[in-house]
Amino acid sequence: MTRRLFAKSRRDYILALLGVVVCAFLIAVAVVANIQPHRVAGWLGAGVRYPISFYLFLIACLTAAILALIPAIRLRMKTLRMQVSDKGPMLGPTQLIIETDGLTVDRPMIKSKYLWAAFQGVEIARNAVILPVDNGMGLIIPASAFASDAERFEFAANISKRLAQ
Repeated sequence: MTRRLFAKSRRDYILALLGVVVCAFLIAVAVVANIQPHRVAGWLGAGVRYPISFYLFLIACLTAAILALIPAIRLRMKTLRMQVSDKGPMLGPTQLIIETDGLTVDRPMIKSKYLWAAFQGVEIARNAVILPVDNGMGLIIPASAFASDAERFEFAANISKRLAQ
């Protein structure tokens, strides 16, 4: 998968890598300049006095370092959209089946079963029902899956009863 993505946008990856290298170099220059600030004053000439010239140099280095990361940020935003497609196995029409021993998530290409012991609780956040399985991982059921708020709260109550048993 990584090879396909790299082959598809080789130029973008090379620009992003080059930007990260330039950013690291500029940060290293700023660190070295911070260790010996009196040497930076000579680089900018006699037009600007010492403390201000040093601060201007640091501002220029760090601003250029941030700007050097723009290709990497654009590539990251583009690859986020490339990772999951609407027609892929992770999205699309989903059926949620409540069984006596657990919860089954049925999608066209994937069928997953979670036993009740796997869930750590039930939370409602931003109108979605979240069933945490581990730190940073859980089953998220969006509000659009329910006909009304009452049905969503009833579902959360039923799941919490099953988890308490």
